[in-house]
Amino acid sequence: MPRMQAPESGITVRMYRQGHGDCFLLATRKTDGSAFYMLIDCGLWTNSEIKPEQTIDKVIADIAKATGNRLDVVLVTHEHMDHVNGFAKKDPETGKPCFDAIEIGELWLAWTEDGEDDLANAVRAHFHDTLLALMGADERLDRAGLAAQSPQRAMLRDLLSFETGEDAADELRKRLEKIRKRHPALSAREQAELAIEGITNKRAIKYLRDRIEGEPLFLRPDREPYMLKGVDGVRVYALGPPRDVELLLSLEPRGEEAFELLTDSLTLSLLTATMVGEPEDAPRSFDPRFGMSRRDVEKGHDPFMKTFFTSRYGAKGKRGFAQAWRQIDNEWLAGSESLALRLNNEVNNTSLVIAIELPLTGKVLLFTGDAQRGNWISWAPLNWTVGGRTVTARELLGRTVFYKAGHHGSHNATLDGSVDADYPNISWLAQGAFKNDFVAVIPANPGWAKQEKNWEHPRRSIETRLKQKARGRVFRSDVDHVERPEDVSAAEWEKFSRVERDLFFEYTIPDALA
Repeated sequence: MPRMQAPESGITVRMYRQGHGDCFLLATRKTDGSAFYMLIDCGLWTNSEIKPEQTIDKVIADIAKATGNRLDVVLVTHEHMDHVNGFAKKDPETGKPCFDAIEIGELWLAWTEDGEDDLANAVRAHFHDTLLALMGADERLDRAGLAAQSPQRAMLRDLLSFETGEDAADELRKRLEKIRKRHPALSAREQAELAIEGITNKRAIKYLRDRIEGEPLFLRPDREPYMLKGVDGVRVYALGPPRDVELLLSLEPRGEEAFELLTDSLTLSLLTATMVGEPEDAPRSFDPRFGMSRRDVEKGHDPFMKTFFTSRYGAKGKRGFAQAWRQIDNEWLAGSESLALRLNNEVNNTSLVIAIELPLTGKVLLFTGDAQRGNWISWAPLNWTVGGRTVTARELLGRTVFYKAGHHGSHNATLDGSVDADYPNISWLAQGAFKNDFVAVIPANPGWAKQEKNWEHPRRSIETRLKQKARGRVFRSDVDHVERPEDVSAAEWEKFSRVERDLFFEYTIPDALA
């Protein structure tokens, strides 16, 4: 594969088609005529390849060849398997990380990864405690005799694997068991924290941080635009994540913001406490005044109470007798699925969202990661002073001609609404003179998503709306060729110049003035 060339003007975007995951390679021209390369994410849902031969290994090998083994910037939007696990990929023959062959100049992360930021530390602590709770929930359901494939555990384990980046939740359990044997003096929580440090998603971020000199650049929406080293005029605006906890935790579209009104039947339950540890340490469903622990019953000195409770509820581990239906020891753990899904959405909402502005035409490329409602809403009041004038987020969105659909086109990552709505939505994109240049990309494998996860990725109404807005110019990972709509003339379609290959799509956004 030949080296990826930077265009005479503008930016060329290579969208890899590995499967259900994000990986974008961007090329633009430096002032000395050489190419500047930026990589945005590199990940894949396990076993979601669109074609068996299109592996993440081949994607990484192509990145190396396309860039001459040099990336000026690696940008990670958020810490989810389908965005970062490629960075933790190792060569099966050498055992060395596949990215070792590629030099990395700078690492750009969201402010939520900044260890010197008090708000970032609080957000990460919240996610960390929730993950500990989910680990504990899975362990307790296992102890209760529920198989990994049971409905009560299947979704929890699936989402737990997604958060950790492991091929299965069992890998995390195995690591935890080893740590318990090696460090028996540590508390259950400390042992679990050690296990979490070694999970794939966190190893991927640590690997990248170790590969660069100095500290990463932590992007914030309340800071001036960022520049690309050696590139003249291209500005990068950080739109999200918001520095507002209420907006960070606002996840689902409301009312007319949604493309389809959904009924959210998920509720959070008693899993707000960390549950890693022995069963006796678990939080109780009711106030202790209204209950008695198994330990109190089985080790108590009152023979009547012991006989009464064991005959009606059973002793520890005795679930096979006739009255076992009375036991509700683990019923409250059913809420773990809801908590796992909420954690998944909350991490999505911490996505680093960037708007890349070209210097001559003002065209904008918008990469949203998996940003959800609160992230989108937070963009409305943003503004920056550039060259003595004010640039607003609404202006940037109005000049957006390239849109990376968030969260594989899911319902909760692209907001609907009217042009006059006071919150950012799809109608704000590509306005006025930029209307006819709009193009969208959807990194998704719908067949896999529907069959394996029962997800509608992308949501049909969102894809339809994007196609209408882009006049058919929408790339989707699993579709080999973008087809011309009937209402678009052959002459107009001919201007839509792109490269379509098995491993990637490539599209250039020019920046030349007419």
